Amino acid sequence: MENEPGASIRLRQEIWDNVVDLGTTPKAQPDRNFFRLRIQLWDNIKFNENFGSYIRITTEPRYYTGPYRLILDNETNKKRFDQDEVLIDNLYFDVKKPFDLPVNLRIGRQDFLGKDIYGEGFLIVDGTPGDGSRTYYFNAIKATVSIADGHSVDIAYVSDPKTDIYLPIIHPSYYDKSSGGVYIHHKRRLTGSNEQGFWIYGRHRITDKFNIEPYYIYKKEEAYDVIKESYVNTFGIRAVFKMDSFSLRGEIATQDGKYKHSQDRSGIGGYSFAEYLIKNCPVTPALEVGYIYLSGDKRGTSNKDEGFNPVFSRAPQWNELLIYTLIPETAGKGGPVPGYWTNLKALIANLKVKPLKDMTIKLSYQHLWADKKSNITSGTYKNMFTNDGKNRGDLYAFIANYNFTKAFDGMLQVEYFDPGNFYKNARQATFIRWQLQYKM
Repeated sequence: MENEPGASIRLRQEIWDNVVDLGTTPKAQPDRNFFRLRIQLWDNIKFNENFGSYIRITTEPRYYTGPYRLILDNETNKKRFDQDEVLIDNLYFDVKKPFDLPVNLRIGRQDFLGKDIYGEGFLIVDGTPGDGSRTYYFNAIKATVSIADGHSVDIAYVSDPKTDIYLPIIHPSYYDKSSGGVYIHHKRRLTGSNEQGFWIYGRHRITDKFNIEPYYIYKKEEAYDVIKESYVNTFGIRAVFKMDSFSLRGEIATQDGKYKHSQDRSGIGGYSFAEYLIKNCPVTPALEVGYIYLSGDKRGTSNKDEGFNPVFSRAPQWNELLIYTLIPETAGKGGPVPGYWTNLKALIANLKVKPLKDMTIKLSYQHLWADKKSNITSGTYKNMFTNDGKNRGDLYAFIANYNFTKAFDGMLQVEYFDPGNFYKNARQATFIRWQLQYKM
């Protein structure tokens, strides 16, 4: 038996200026300035060539320095410090080729990141969007079936409850609320409601330069708070073409489903990006341009919701700032959890450079539109939207990463959003994050 224990410590500071409501409801959404300290301990155990397991324990306390406070049982009971839980972040078992079958099994709490990511995480990346980047796990059973060289299919079932019900919480939070909110009965809210689903995801290498990934995803969301019970079917395909310094990649997905006793639902979404790498230049610049389309809900079709559902990808995709401004538009669909990507069109240009051996810098310009005009005339955020324009505005991003050593790295991220006529009385928004991370 072999084992590989490890640990990591990540310190972050985040500064939000008009991020959620673009300054239109300052009392409801004050600015935020807070620190996050994530600590992880893990062990990767290999019993033999065909059987292994992995366990990871995580906690991420936060301290708020700005006007935002953690609201507890009532409006007067607020705190700066969120002690957070200590939870089992990953716990799974690997079984490779049982009975000499061309199948690998992974059973238990697991991430679909890194080498296990599906495409670029467009529809499957985060099973716990409610806690940000503290965790990403899915409670899942996954079978990878090898068909031939370069051809495989994943079949997976996942169950993601709104709070953890499968494994114990070692250190429950002192924060408590019976429904809604960030914590529910002393447990962190992980998703909008209880969610289940399965998918069949193929990976096929057609040639050395061309790959395709067709898939089907089913997701069911239970009713909770303002969220209605619904299901959605998603059929899609991703393709990647690479030739020397040029690459082209894209994905498209169509959806249909239904809210229980209510509307039908449908949607379409996708993206395409082209990238060119200048290899002979000292800073090895890579220029990338792309387009994103996510359908929005049409006015006047009360019996149908045409807005795109991001399924299991409620996480930062093309930027970080916008995932929070989407909350006022999608609260009834996804609860207070950010990242419900929908009703969006975007033209994006990225420049990536490597000025030093251990440093990478990314500059991004994004012009954003809504596919459909908003129709929000009541509630906390009714004064945030014009309900007339479609221009969301322009977003600028700067991200720098530096590896001080093999085990120690840092990051600085700055995003600035200048809102357009989709919003009313809106101010410019800024998102700033820096972090230091050490892995043992």
